Order: sequence, then C-alpha cells, then structure tokens
Amino acid sequence: MKASTQKRPLDKPISFILSYLRGHRKTLAFGAVLVALTTFFQLLPPLVLRYGIEYMEWRAGSTQAALPPWLHDRLAPHSPLFSLGCFAAATVLLAAIQGVFRYFMRNILIGTSRKIEYELRNDYLQHLQTLSASFFQRNKTGDLMARATNDMEAIRSMLGPGIMQFASTIVIGLVSILLMAGISLKTTLWSLLPMPFVAVIVYRQVGQIERLFDRIQAQFSALTAKVQENLSGIRVIKSYVQETHEIDHFCNQSKEYVRRNMKLVRVRASMWATIEFLLGITTLTALWVGGRQVMTGALSIGGLVAFLAYLAMLAWPMIAFGWVLNLWQEGLASTGRILAILRQAPEIGDDQRTDHTLTTVAGRITFRDLSFAYAPAGPFVLKHIDLDIQAGMTLAIVGATGSGKSTLVNLIPRLQEAPEGTLLIDGRPIRHFPLHILRRHIGMVPQETFLFSDTLQDNIAFGEEGAELAAIENAAAISQIKSDFDQFPDGYATVVGERGITLSGGQKQRTAISRAVIRQPAILILDDALSAVDTYTEEEILKRLRTVMRDRTTILVSHRISTVRDADLIIVLREGEIIERGCHEELLAQRGVYYELNQRQMLEESLAAMG
Repeated sequence: MKASTQKRPLDKPISFILSYLRGHRKTLAFGAVLVALTTFFQLLPPLVLRYGIEYMEWRAGSTQAALPPWLHDRLAPHSPLFSLGCFAAATVLLAAIQGVFRYFMRNILIGTSRKIEYELRNDYLQHLQTLSASFFQRNKTGDLMARATNDMEAIRSMLGPGIMQFASTIVIGLVSILLMAGISLKTTLWSLLPMPFVAVIVYRQVGQIERLFDRIQAQFSALTAKVQENLSGIRVIKSYVQETHEIDHFCNQSKEYVRRNMKLVRVRASMWATIEFLLGITTLTALWVGGRQVMTGALSIGGLVAFLAYLAMLAWPMIAFGWVLNLWQEGLASTGRILAILRQAPEIGDDQRTDHTLTTVAGRITFRDLSFAYAPAGPFVLKHIDLDIQAGMTLAIVGATGSGKSTLVNLIPRLQEAPEGTLLIDGRPIRHFPLHILRRHIGMVPQETFLFSDTLQDNIAFGEEGAELAAIENAAAISQIKSDFDQFPDGYATVVGERGITLSGGQKQRTAISRAVIRQPAILILDDALSAVDTYTEEEILKRLRTVMRDRTTILVSHRISTVRDADLIIVLREGEIIERGCHEELLAQRGVYYELNQRQMLEESLAAMG
C-alpha cells in the first residue's frame, strides 16, 4: 500500500502545506473573491457616516460642510428626517450585505481547512500503517496520537482562520490606509508612525512563539503517552496499588504542561499589550493632528469621524496580524512534527525486486542458512537455519523461552525482514512477492492476542471482508469458541471491551484462531496460540484444525508436546539454532532435549491427575 504522501514534498513545511492547498485552488479562489466583497462592504459604512455628519452640518448651516454634488442634488429636495433615514437604511443594508458575504466566506474557507485536515489525517494514518513494527517499538502510541489530534488542529487553524484572517487583514489594512490618505494625508502619515515599531515587536516575538509552541506540543505528547499507558495498564496499576504514584506522576506532567503554556501566554500577552498601547498612541495622534485640521477648516468633522472609523478598522488588522502570525508559527511547528513521521520510510515494503504478476501463494517455505539479528551490529537471534517446508506440510517448533521461535515465524509474513536470499516462498525469494499478496495468503495468530473494541463477529471477520455469518460460525466451531458465543446475550453481536478485556485468555486465543482460519490461508501460523486453553479444549481444537491443516502449510509454535506430536516435522530451537529435528517418534528415540521435555510434561500430567 502506497501512501499519497509519497507524492507530496516532504522537505519543507511550506511546500508540504501548499501541496494540499493546490488541490482546492478553485474553492480558495472563490473564497478570495468573497474576502474582497466582504471587505468592500465593510469599508463603506464609514463613508456613509461621513456623509451623514456632513449632511447634518450642511443642514445646520456650517460653512465647512460641503456635500458632493451627486449627493447634494439627491438630498436637497427631501426633508432632513427622510435624508437621515436614508443614511440609516444604507448603514443597515451594507451591514446585512457584509454579513451575508462574511457567512459564505467563513463557510468556504473554514470548510476547506476542514477538508484539508481530513485529507492530512487520512494520509497520516495511511502512512503509519505502512511503517514496520520496529517504528512502533521506538515511538510511543500517546505521542503518535498527540500528533494526530493537537498538531492536526494547529495545522487546520493555520489553514482556516489563518489564511482567512491574513487575506482580510491585508486587504482591510491597505484599503483603509488609502481611504485615510484620501481624507487627510497629513493625519495619515502622523498616525502611521508607530507602525514600524509594531512590525519590529511582532518579528522579534515570532521565533520565540514557535520554539515555545514546539515545546508545548512535545509535552502534550508526553502527557498523552502517559494517559494511554495508564489506561492500558490499569489492571496492573490497581493490582500493585500504584494509583497514588501514577496520579502524582501525571500531576507533575500536567504541571509542566501548564508551565510551558503559561510561558507562551506571557509572551503573547506582552506582545498584544504592546501592540494595543501603540494603537492607543496612534489614535491619540490622529485626534491631535486631525482635530487641529478641523479647527483650521482643512478637514470636516465628518471627515475626521470617518478617518477615526478607518483607523479603528486598521487597529484590528494590526492585532490580527500578530494573531495570524501566531497561528502560522504554531501551524508550521505542528507541520514539522507531522513531517517528522511522514519522512519515516517503511523498512519493509515492495521495491524494484517485487514481481507484481505474482497473485497466489502455494505454501512452500524454504530457509537457506538464515541468520538474523534485530540490529546490524547486534547479536544473532537465529543462526544458520536450514529448513524446507513443503506445501501442505505441518511444522512444529518447540524450545525454551527466548530461543527464537516467534522471531522465526515473524519472518514469514515479513513482520521482520530476513536477509536477502535466505527465505524463499514457493522457490522464489520472499521479496519477489507483493507484500499485500504475501500477507493475504497467511493466517497468523500471534503470541500476544489482540482483539478490537468491536463485536465478536467483526473481530472474527476482520481480515475477510464480506464474510457471511455461516462462515464466521464455522470458524468459531473450529476453534471451539462457538458454544461460548451462543451463551452470550447478544451472541456474535456482543461487543468486547478494549483489547478483548471482557473475554478470558482462552476465549481471546480461540477468537484469534477463528480470525485466522476464516481466511482459508495457504500458510497458517499458530504462535503458541493454545497456551491459554486446557488440554481437553486443545485436543478438540486440534482435532477440528486437522481438517483445515490438511490443505495448507501449518506452523505450530508451542511449549506443549501434546500440541506438536502429530506434526510432520518437529524442530527444537536453542539459542537460535536447530539442535534437533524429526517427527515425534524419531525425537523421542534420540533421547535429547525433546525427550526430556516430553518426560517432564508426562510427569506433570501424572502428578496433576493424582490430585
């Protein structure tokens, strides 16, 4: 499976974000038109206010008031009450039109940001699913979840309110300055003197905000990881009476998160307070310079009121500019955290050696002098493994804990990557098979059973889309779990708790076996899948599994001799090496490790039978 992020530039956050914006060019262009229309109708009311005041001055006989000819000719024949009503109606109408355009502007631009968030979140999850098991061993689940929630929201805010307010701020700011200059160039120049100081303050604070926000997100990831671990391990915490210790640890993490947030709050507060102080100076300057012009007759009262209205409009863009920069810095910091995951290349996947014409797997497995280590310079977990497992054959693997049994079977579905040329499927190097084809033909029950918080029916049919209830019931019958399910109030529609916590260990294992056999795989791998069931149930499961195993390659990993004794071939692993191989009778005749294990288990069964 190839994630769509492979088609996007992952080198720089800006390039990465632009690649998503390009997919919505038409919508964003329409949004820009709505921004312009909203701004246009927002800038008209001060002009109406100006002409309304100048009209009242003219009616009062002021010599300084001079209505434009087009307005004078239309209002002169009417009464003052009617004319003032027209000004009021125009103000209300303009506000209503502006409100309509603002509604559609926000709907389109904010809605587009939600769509991009949806695409990005899907790409993020899709990429995570391509990564190898080792990636998830290195990274905490809570941290990955924090990036999928908090960081995604920061990116959406940057692309939604960030873009919208940035466009609106630029347009309102520039047009307001032009209109102010048209009213009084002198007052405009004096009023804009504090502006360079605002730019300097914002520029100096931006880098600090980005660094602080990045530290906040890192702490949020740690906090999320702690919560996830506590919820997953709640039974262990309660069993060892560690609730107080874990609460104290969480409180310390929370206090650190609050401390980092408060540091960012102080930086933001100081920046905005300074900007508002400079805005106050701007307004004071406008009143001083503009007021003198009114007294000298160079400016009408209506013109000064309109100028102050535009100056008030200019105040918001100045404040919003700092807010928008905050959104962009936070969004870019979060984008960098998402990119850190998206840049992780899958360690296992299809490459130039993959033969996409291969669509089936017969089931023959060959190991050729395979030696495997988890790290390049680490110790070998498997050493010189030579095996040829014919299609339809049953192989059993026994050995002490840590002998390499699970590692060996994990190489077959490529959960771990075997060295080149050491593992063959149907006589071909395993890397020749497309990964999804290989895994589609393997049914595996891992040592650690995992069930989803879903119905029993959906858990069994997880790897087999569209499975009918009859097939699900048949798979449940093979694993001897059907009778248990029939006793549940909701039967197969029963919802199990997280990780199958509402089921016993044996029920979870048998459900996982059902999930594996319903796929009718060419290769069936049971990694210690019967350890949690009693010997009677084990025998019944094996009796039914023999019919399934007859037509497919089966690998049984177990500590019990009773599980493996009917296998076609049994190997004994010790410290990663095959020390014994043969059928049950041949290994007993060798009187080696397998023989001793058999004798020990027979003795334990005899003692158990005696009471």
